[in-house]
Amino acid sequence: MTHQSPPRLLDVSETTNRTSLRKTKLYELINAGELRPIKLGRKTVFSEQEVNQWIETQIAKRCLK
Repeated sequence: MTHQSPPRLLDVSETTNRTSLRKTKLYELINAGELRPIKLGRKTVFSEQEVNQWIETQIAKRCLK
């Protein structure tokens, strides 16, 4: 029997640190549909996996230029 750990969630502060973005830009990406937040009551969090995928996509875009 394999035990999977639950997905890790990042709060806004962790997400801005991980992406090196300011909060304003983070919310612009949300409005553009590039990042999808999860609302837990009044708290906004992000899937660590999705944030990592977004970062990888940005790196891939840079390599294509």
